[in-house]
Amino acid sequence: MNGFSRIRSTLRRTIFSSNGANTSPNTARREDFPILSRHLSSYERFDLSTGSQGASTASLQNINSINNSLPHAPVIETTNEGVEFLSHNSKRTLRTIPGVFCPIALSMFSISLFMRIGFVVAYAGILQALLQLGLCFLILFCTLLSVCSLATNGAIEGGGVYHMISRALGPEFGGSIGVLFFFANVIGNGQSVAALVEALVDSFGPGSKASAFQDSHWWRFLYGTIINIISLITCLFGSSLFSMATFFIFILVSFVYLMVVVSFFVKGSQDVIIPKVNAYAYEHPPYAINASDFLYGHYTGFSAATFRENTYANYTIDYTTGDVMNFATVFGVLFSSITGLLAGANMSGELKRPSRSIPIGSIAAIFFVFFIFITETLLMAATTDRYTLTNNYLFLQDVNIWAPFVIIGIIAAVFSACLSGLIGASRILEALAVDEIFGSVLSWIRAGTTRHGNPWAAVIFTFILVQLTLFIGSMNKIAPIVTIFFLLAYFAVNLSCLALDLASAPNFRPTFKYFSWHTALLGAVGSIIMCFIVSAAYASIAIGILIGFICMLHLRDFPRASWGSISQALIFHQVRKYLLLLDPRKEHVKFWRPQMLLLVANPRSSINLIDFVNDMKKGGLFILGHVKTGQMDTGSADLCSQEYPYWVALIDNMKIKAFVDMTLAPTIRDGVLQLMRLSGLGGLRPNTVILGFYDSALPEDKLRNRAFFKRRWLKSSTPVNPMTAPTFHQQPIIQSGVMEGASTITLHSFNSSAAINGNDMFPIFNFGELRQEDEDKELDVYSYVQIIKDALNLNKSICLARNFHQLQKDDIEVNKRKVFVDIWPVNFIFPETSTQFDVTCLYMLQLATILSMVKPWKTRATLRVFLCIDAINDNALRTQQHLDELLSQLRINAQTRMIAWENVTSLLNNTSTINDSAATIPVEQQATTTGIAAATTNSFIDISDVYVRGVNELIRQQCDSTSCLYLYLPRPPKDKNLSPRYMRVLDLLSHDLPPVMFVHGVSSVTCTQL
Repeated sequence: MNGFSRIRSTLRRTIFSSNGANTSPNTARREDFPILSRHLSSYERFDLSTGSQGASTASLQNINSINNSLPHAPVIETTNEGVEFLSHNSKRTLRTIPGVFCPIALSMFSISLFMRIGFVVAYAGILQALLQLGLCFLILFCTLLSVCSLATNGAIEGGGVYHMISRALGPEFGGSIGVLFFFANVIGNGQSVAALVEALVDSFGPGSKASAFQDSHWWRFLYGTIINIISLITCLFGSSLFSMATFFIFILVSFVYLMVVVSFFVKGSQDVIIPKVNAYAYEHPPYAINASDFLYGHYTGFSAATFRENTYANYTIDYTTGDVMNFATVFGVLFSSITGLLAGANMSGELKRPSRSIPIGSIAAIFFVFFIFITETLLMAATTDRYTLTNNYLFLQDVNIWAPFVIIGIIAAVFSACLSGLIGASRILEALAVDEIFGSVLSWIRAGTTRHGNPWAAVIFTFILVQLTLFIGSMNKIAPIVTIFFLLAYFAVNLSCLALDLASAPNFRPTFKYFSWHTALLGAVGSIIMCFIVSAAYASIAIGILIGFICMLHLRDFPRASWGSISQALIFHQVRKYLLLLDPRKEHVKFWRPQMLLLVANPRSSINLIDFVNDMKKGGLFILGHVKTGQMDTGSADLCSQEYPYWVALIDNMKIKAFVDMTLAPTIRDGVLQLMRLSGLGGLRPNTVILGFYDSALPEDKLRNRAFFKRRWLKSSTPVNPMTAPTFHQQPIIQSGVMEGASTITLHSFNSSAAINGNDMFPIFNFGELRQEDEDKELDVYSYVQIIKDALNLNKSICLARNFHQLQKDDIEVNKRKVFVDIWPVNFIFPETSTQFDVTCLYMLQLATILSMVKPWKTRATLRVFLCIDAINDNALRTQQHLDELLSQLRINAQTRMIAWENVTSLLNNTSTINDSAATIPVEQQATTTGIAAATTNSFIDISDVYVRGVNELIRQQCDSTSCLYLYLPRPPKDKNLSPRYMRVLDLLSHDLPPVMFVHGVSSVTCTQL
């Protein structure tokens, strides 16, 4: 058994402590299990025998040069697969007792133990004092549980609470809280210095036996400066000296407190002098005295009468500030005195095992401290009268078996708090600088760091800020500010854990099990409520500053902040929940909205159309679909995944609300069919498919020619990461489609070895070249028409977009000119139906109306509905009245125009008859119709070119100041051989027109019912 134990110990040392062959005794052991501090991809292998990690295809590269120049900073190494991990850090030297337990205990003891417990009992009484201690304990304990869960959920680096919050809530919220927490530590340090000065002046100032110190504002500032300088010198020697100092100070303070407890039992009844610095007591004496006389309180020893006297609250004037105390102010003073809960977490970057030391040390410290506070509260309340407690906050010196004990304990404890605040704040500032939260603003902090990792520049800067806080004066004036800032930090810690737990993130599995979302919620709510109880004004200002920082940081990019954000996990959790509740069986026409699938081959020529469709979606789903032809060969990279980041960058820079869906298929039609069937999720699926028009015109590069590039619409802050998205120069180039026409939109792309004519600085320029004049189309007209049939067979409305390279939306907005959006709800293939509306006609009206609800169309565009009539046989006035009534019932604000076209219909050679089974409804009956069923109109039949040109000329005559127009798209022919003729008719119909959207609807989209 002993031999087995030795073997097991050897293996544990090899796995947990080894750093390869070059491991030295001076190298700090990696936090827990080495593999836990790395983000491993599926291509990485981890060697347990050596603790090393290697890439399967490439060696480590692109090591951050700045971090390499700083031995103290965490080095981020990246492989070709994007693996990041932290290198060994030699500055981790602290253990649980000196690194966590002692700093927390001393920070809480600093002011409260010898100076503020009596203050709280004096004004709040025993009952409210215990209540306030209970509230403090509840908030701190819930926050402590959250801190422990965060600390045991992964490797912890420098920055303590800032590091935990930023890695959970993201750089915006984490950076904002980090700044507030930094200033909380700075102001808290100033409070500790002010408290130490106050103790020295009260003990050795005017009216004392020694009278060694002068008492004025500037004398106190001088004393505080000297104390601050001593703290600065100590912290400049690094964490080793700090930990050694705190451990011995803790032993000293514990011994002093033991003497205080002994004194309560040893000392008998006696008078206690009221110091002369209490000007209010001497100006309002309880009895007549001479100017040279002293006032005295009374120490009774253990007395039931004294205990009853101190039971209830008695809020009077605080002699250090001259303000009348109340529950909130006393709680603020108490809470600000015990805000050292995170003092151990602030040293996380220098703890050997922070995930172990922080929970054990923090829990032990908080229980130890509150046991001491409660016992001291009861001892003071049972032995000292209220007059003494109210007018001499340092009465413990007079009742101690040796008076210097107390002042020695005060100086030691408060000086330790000064050290803890100064070194903790500097570490937070260093972490903010290393993470580049504020860019290069704090770069000098990273440069000002010693070889052993001591951030002397951050220490000096913190020292200067602490000096400025000394101008505030009394520590009781500083207390509310400190309390608010620390409570906000505690709120953020609890919020982080609450969000992680509610998001049900699989990787949130802390080894600390005594935590739940209930404790986090209780801690968060308690913290924010107590903020406003302490000071509503300070709380409002602090929250305003926090929101301002969040908004400011949200506007910038974080190239180093790759740790993710809890917001994405919460969004995923909520989206999944509501997608499951979105039942497509409960859809109703009253709540219909367009769900667009726009098929794009090369965004270079499709910018105008993408922007137009984004305006036409009205809060609906918008998907950019892209098809690549080819096969997924064994071992080859996925072409869609490589190009996907460029599409996302395009969406970001265009500021449109859209998704990207890409597929690889043997043929274009197969890929489009996949997209139409599989795009979307649950109840969010496209109901409308938009294609580019099939013609012979060459596409234009609208991406580079667009005016927004000159206005710096493209952001250079979104470079392509070569580690996660290799550029196309390293892969077969993905060229744009070959069926692009003047409409700029196509269906697919094909492979080529041509070089990309783009700029790697802008990911959206990494799309392939457009089709040239000498290149053939890859998609034939038969497949194109078949795609239209497939969409209709899948019960999806279909739109064909042509001439959108001519759309001048920016000109409409800049020049503020009035334009028209024209709707022609006429199936020109069957002119006899010109006064009959089917679902396609209503669908055209709906799309145009949605467009007119979005800027700039809302203010600059006027809808016009054209109805073609036979002036000889039709009653034009009656038809127009019925059309106006229909538009009024549909709540569509549009002008109506009656166009006589008998001269055009006379050109039609092939007469047609109306299909009696077609679900068409005369305009005269539309006003009284309550619902419109889905209609299946007649399929395409061949008509003469002369007639089509006549219709085209008729439309062109009405297109003065028309920005875009909607035309009726007839159903494709059933006979495949008519496909070329079908496209020929559509080509002639839309020749030389403004941007045209051919529309064919398949279902009802609007109704007149409430």
